Amino acid sequence: MKRQIIILLLAIVMLYSVAGCGRDIQQESSQTETNIDITNNESDEDIQSQVRTITDLGGNEVEIPAVTEIRHVVVITPPVTSVLLEVIPDTDMIAGLSPKAFVYSNEDVMEKLFPNYKDVETTFVGDDFSINTEALLALDPDIILYYGEIQKKGLENIGLPIINFFSPKLTDPKDVTVAWDNLLRQIFEVDDSESLEKEWEYFDTKVEEILAGQTEEPKRALWMFSNVSGSLVVAGSSSFDAYAESFFEKAGIVNVATGIEGTTEVDMEQIYEWSPDIIFVFHNVSAQRYLNNSIEGQDWSLLEAWKNQAIYDIPQTAYSWGAPCADSPLMPSWLISKAYPKLYSEEEFRTELVRYYERLHNVTLTEADMDSILSLRNIQ
Repeated sequence: MKRQIIILLLAIVMLYSVAGCGRDIQQESSQTETNIDITNNESDEDIQSQVRTITDLGGNEVEIPAVTEIRHVVVITPPVTSVLLEVIPDTDMIAGLSPKAFVYSNEDVMEKLFPNYKDVETTFVGDDFSINTEALLALDPDIILYYGEIQKKGLENIGLPIINFFSPKLTDPKDVTVAWDNLLRQIFEVDDSESLEKEWEYFDTKVEEILAGQTEEPKRALWMFSNVSGSLVVAGSSSFDAYAESFFEKAGIVNVATGIEGTTEVDMEQIYEWSPDIIFVFHNVSAQRYLNNSIEGQDWSLLEAWKNQAIYDIPQTAYSWGAPCADSPLMPSWLISKAYPKLYSEEEFRTELVRYYERLHNVTLTEADMDSILSLRNIQ
């Protein structure tokens, strides 16, 4: 009997011990879950607190992720891409581009600036900037860069940060490129130790020093914007689609089409009347075809520019220098090397070109690279 009582007491003790351990385990498990929930909530709050608000060039306030959370960038606007390349921490972050992004680029230079540029997805946006929303979202973008209202169509209700790089107030290529560069540096939190603003300051001073020695009559130039199927379009005073006037003024050159606002179609008779000393070719028909006088229905041999063989292709690198781009600070001094070679030679310009690429792009240009940039393009 005594032995049975002892066994019963031991059983009761063990039962309470097991129940106690169960309660301890349950409490410990509950506490762990609570701690996990708190940790998760704190992480969400931390990420939310890192969201930044910026003002884009269209005046819109845009909430963007913390810079560490930006992994995929989609770029709708072609010229801005060239500036993005010298700011973005890693070009592999570029998930999508406009198919027009590198239409006016130099393949040799692009291989150094952005080796995998041909592999980036472009089919989500049409040549008219229409957006395939499903294809765009498949790129998983964290931010989208666009330019103006036309490119904004299809993006308004996409639920992602969209950043406008167009300002109707900016028509000078210096102001435009500095604004693009500054906004990109703000987005990616990159310092301005090597910025386009500083490059413009350097070249503005250099150009001023060069032109101080200018004593002859200013050269009169024509900027051929395009020449397609007999339609001659020239660039007049500056607007968002033509920067000839600004570039010419910086280089001490007179724009013969200054009375025209933006880009306008003209005929050969008007060009004969203007009689430019120099012609700069933006795109489409190459300068060599003008020099060969082989464009059907157009006789360029009557012009002094043709007689002096002073017809030049505007250089192309990541984009054409005829539009705002990462290399715009170089444009006025290049123009001077063509208009006033006695003041500033091509060899002097080549030296500056190499230094510029080393400073801004961390790229070394070879003589062959510079030849491909500065020589006449293949006949088109």
